[in-house]
Amino acid sequence: MSWYRLYHLGSDGQHVAPEDVEALDDLTAVRKARTVPNGFGAELWHGRRKIADVPPTVIHRQLGPQVGLFGA
Repeated sequence: MSWYRLYHLGSDGQHVAPEDVEALDDLTAVRKARTVPNGFGAELWHGRRKIADVPPTVIHRQLGPQVGLFGA
C-alpha cells in the first residue's frame, strides 16, 4: 500500500485542504480520489509526482457544473 495526497482546490485554483488516500497503485488512487466530494476539483499527488487532476464532483447551484479551471 502507498500513501497519496489529494489536494482540494478552492475557487481560485489554489490548494485549500489536503487529504490522505491509501491505495495499492496509481490507478486505484485515482479511482478513490474521484469518489471524494469536492467543489472545485482536486490534484492527486504521490510524493513529488503529480498523478492526476480530479474534476469537481459537486454542482454549484449558481454556477452549474464546473468542467475545468476556467469553466470551459
